[in-house]
Amino acid sequence: MSPSLSTVLLVALLSQLFVLPALTSSKGDDTPDSKKYKFLYFASIMGGSHYVALARSGRALVQQGHRVVSLVGSSNSNRSWQRDADVFSFVVFNSTYTKQNRTDVMDNISKVIVKGHHNHFFGPFLNSANLTGKLNFMDMWLQECDDLLGDSTAMERLRKEKFDMLVVDDMIPCGPLLAQTLDIPFVHSSVFFVIPSKHGHWTGLPTYPSYIPERNMGLTNKMTFLQRVQNVLVHYLYGLIHFRTRMGICNFDGYDQLKVKYNIKPEISTLESYKQALLYFLHGSFALEFARPMQPNTILILHHPGVNGNQTLEEDVAQFLDTAPSGVVMFSMGSFVTMMEREQAQMFADAFAMLPHRVLWQSGADLSGLRLGNNTLVAKWLPMTQVMEHPNVRLYVSQGGALTLNEALWAGLPIVGLPLAEDQMDNLVRVEAKGVGLKVDIASMTPRTLSQTIGRVMTEPKYRENARRISEIMRDLETSASPVDTMARWILHVTLFGGDHLRPAVQDLNFVQRNLLDVYLFLAVVLALVTWINVTVSSFCLRCMCCKGRNKNHLKKE
Repeated sequence: MSPSLSTVLLVALLSQLFVLPALTSSKGDDTPDSKKYKFLYFASIMGGSHYVALARSGRALVQQGHRVVSLVGSSNSNRSWQRDADVFSFVVFNSTYTKQNRTDVMDNISKVIVKGHHNHFFGPFLNSANLTGKLNFMDMWLQECDDLLGDSTAMERLRKEKFDMLVVDDMIPCGPLLAQTLDIPFVHSSVFFVIPSKHGHWTGLPTYPSYIPERNMGLTNKMTFLQRVQNVLVHYLYGLIHFRTRMGICNFDGYDQLKVKYNIKPEISTLESYKQALLYFLHGSFALEFARPMQPNTILILHHPGVNGNQTLEEDVAQFLDTAPSGVVMFSMGSFVTMMEREQAQMFADAFAMLPHRVLWQSGADLSGLRLGNNTLVAKWLPMTQVMEHPNVRLYVSQGGALTLNEALWAGLPIVGLPLAEDQMDNLVRVEAKGVGLKVDIASMTPRTLSQTIGRVMTEPKYRENARRISEIMRDLETSASPVDTMARWILHVTLFGGDHLRPAVQDLNFVQRNLLDVYLFLAVVLALVTWINVTVSSFCLRCMCCKGRNKNHLKKE
């Protein structure tokens, strides 16, 4: 072989080995990994921790090069979303509620629920008169949804963006309507764990009342016969009225009227529209929650303290924590408690003054003029996760909200709970069942009963030991260092591939089909028919035998 021919063949071989593979493996702009998507985030009607929890995954998507637009109402306080002004783009719709109106609504909610009249099953029904008219938060949600859909300027801006996906908090019935208006798929996110009567309908999750306790019943996963009877009755009661009428948390009737008003697929109800979510994020960990089956379209996310990043402590707070000889009790009632009557606030102050420990009290309410003990420091705002991780913090006293409760357990803190409403009662049932704390009825407590409960949980080793065990299980169950990145990955997954492969077929079945009532009725009819045939044939045969016997006897006599 000539040298020139050998050279040509060598060059050709090298081209096949290096050049062509490099060309074919390079990713063009239209490959799934390189495509950049547009996401619309919507949680401002709820606000508070709901907005904060939802926005976390949006930041992760922006870091990956995607575009995120946050939809907010003009009634929202600027500080609730300005922290993300350098990350998100914003579309603001005009609300008939002013910022002061929204503040009044939240203050009213605070004043009503902090009395403890909503922390049991019948509470929302018996005390709903305190949350009516202009101060009713459900009416505010409905009105702001109407304002959004009727704001032609804002809606036109949203349509021009041509979003690939809507990510919305599941407490807002407006989310599915907005998705249908813009003709885009959507993902639901919840700050709660599974609520059987709610998520059973919306996500197709199995809801077995034999061992899955319904909300606000104070039941565990181990029930007596009578408790199972109660659980079954309440489960179907919730399914009938709690999420379909004005008596429940979601006034679906009002949103159905909006679908007709704006011609948003009026043939599909709001309840059925909820079921069209491609994905459902739920908050919690089986370290605390009772074990139960999940579905492929339900993703359990734990927003543990590592999600929030580093925040700095104020100098006076840092010194208060660092120099605590007997440990510190941390107390917070959450972002929705913005008002508290003076007498009730003083009761807390008196209870804390009885303790031999220091108390760090975080509150957005005006507590000026209270007689505080020398061991108590009040702060308007705290970097909660940094405080919880401080070695001198020994106990967390709270209303039992899911986000901060799980953050406290992640830090290994025992809990004293004062449930007010919603999931808080259920969260604290689990706290007691797991032996990591105790709950107190805020409606009947006294300074002495509260201080004694705090003292018991602080001094009895079993509560801290169990809290540390829960913390270790939580951390070991986390398969990802960043749950926010997990959320972002799943959102991108359904944006790219859709959600049909994750959707359980049970979501397309009606009540009769889902519970096999038609099958059981058919089998009962078949069984009854077979029984009737057998009885008829047997009866006929018996009559024939009797007739033959009588005939033989008659012939013998003759």
